[in-house]
Amino acid sequence: MGEALLHFIWKHRLVEAGEWRTTEGDLLQLYQPGLHNTHAGPDFTEALLKIGTERWMGSVEIHWHAKEWWQHGHQNDPAYDSVILHVVWEGTEPAQRADGSFIPTFEMKNWVQQHMLERYKQLQWQGNSIPCAKLLQEDNVQFFSPMLDRAGVERLEHRVQQMEQQLKACQGDWEQAFWVWLAGAFGLRVNRGPMEALAKALPVRLLQKHQNALPEIEALLFGQAGFLHPQWEDEYLVALRDNFQYLKAKYRLQPHLAAEWKFLRMRPGGFPTRRIAQLAAMLHQSMPLFQRIREMEDLKSLVALFNKPPSTYWQQHFRPQDAGMGGTGMPGQKMIAVWIINAIAPAVFLYGRWQHLPAEMEKAVGWLEEMLPEQNNVLNLYADLGVKPGNALQSQGVLELYKHYCQEQRCLDCTVGARILTAKPIQHAKTG
Repeated sequence: MGEALLHFIWKHRLVEAGEWRTTEGDLLQLYQPGLHNTHAGPDFTEALLKIGTERWMGSVEIHWHAKEWWQHGHQNDPAYDSVILHVVWEGTEPAQRADGSFIPTFEMKNWVQQHMLERYKQLQWQGNSIPCAKLLQEDNVQFFSPMLDRAGVERLEHRVQQMEQQLKACQGDWEQAFWVWLAGAFGLRVNRGPMEALAKALPVRLLQKHQNALPEIEALLFGQAGFLHPQWEDEYLVALRDNFQYLKAKYRLQPHLAAEWKFLRMRPGGFPTRRIAQLAAMLHQSMPLFQRIREMEDLKSLVALFNKPPSTYWQQHFRPQDAGMGGTGMPGQKMIAVWIINAIAPAVFLYGRWQHLPAEMEKAVGWLEEMLPEQNNVLNLYADLGVKPGNALQSQGVLELYKHYCQEQRCLDCTVGARILTAKPIQHAKTG
C-alpha cells in the first residue's frame, strides 16, 4: 500500500475517532485536515489542529514510515519548515525542521478500520481490468452516473488541450487549426496522420478560393494526397488530374505519396479516398467551416451540415477505378457523431474558453449530452456490471474511466472506488 491511501484517509478524515496522541504523548485534535497539495512541498497545507493545549495552523507531511522524513531530506529543506505535524503509518523517529526544531509525529496504523485496508488490497491486486468489478454492490452502480459526467468532461478537456496546441501552431488562425483537426478526425486513428498532413499542405484559405467549384476542390485534395495516377484513363479521373496539374503549378504544390495511406483491415466506407470525397463536398458547401459551425445552435442543424453526399463519382466508388459499387457515399450517423465528439465539440468548447463565452462552452457540452451513447467493447465491459451511459458525454466518460482510472488503478480518485472503500461492512443478523 502506498502513500496515496494515507492521503485519502487523512483528506477524508477516515481515521477512527478516539483519544489521539502524538508519539511524544501529547493529545491531538484535528479541526481541518488542510488542502491537498499535488505539487512540490508538504502534502497538505493550511491544516488546523490542536496539540496538547496549543492550536496550530500549517502544513502536514505524510509518509508510510517515519524514517522517510530523513530519507527524503526534508530536514534540510526550508519548504518543510511550515510542517506542524508528521503523519505516518508507522514509526517513531522524530522529524526535524531545517532550523533544528522538532515536529510532532502521529502514527495512524492503530486508528484505521481493517475492512478498509482489505478492500483497498482487493481493488489494487485482484487483476481485473475493472478493479471494483467483484466488489460492486447493487446500490454502488448509481454512483457511476456522476463519475461518468466528470470523466466525460475530463476527456473533453484532454482533446481541448490538443486542439489548443494545434491553434498555437497555426498562430491563432481558428479556421486553419480547425481544418487540420477535423481532417484528422475524418481519418480516424488509422489515417489521422496523413489526413492532418494533407490539411497542412492545403491551407483552408487556399481551398476557400475554389469554394464554388467542387471539381477544383477535389482535384486539389486528391492530387495533393497522391491519388491521381498518370496511367488512369477514367474520364473523371483524367479531368481531375489535368485540373490538378494546373493548380499544382499555380500554387507550387508538392504532392504527398499515396503509400502513406492505409486501406488494410478497413471497411470500404472508411477508405481515405471516400473520406476525402466527403471532406470535399462539405468544404464546397460550408466554408468558412468553423464560422458556420459556431453559428449552429441545435444539434440537428449541425448534423445536417455534415450529412451531405459526395460528388456522383464518389457515390459509386470507394477507390479510383474500382468496381463502382459504392452505395450513396453519405457518411453514417455514427460517423458524424465521431466527428462531433472528436473534433467539433472540443473546438467550440475551446473557442468559448478563449473568447470568454461560457454559452459556447455550454453549447459544446450540451451537444454531447444530447447525442446517443457510443457502442464499443469497452462500454460492453461496464454494461455487464449494470453501468449504462445515458448520452455521448457519459460514454466518453466510460472510456476515460477505463483508460485513466481503472487501468491505472486510481480507485481513490474515483467516486465509485471511494464509495466502496468507505462503506461500512454489512452486518448480518444472527440466527439460532
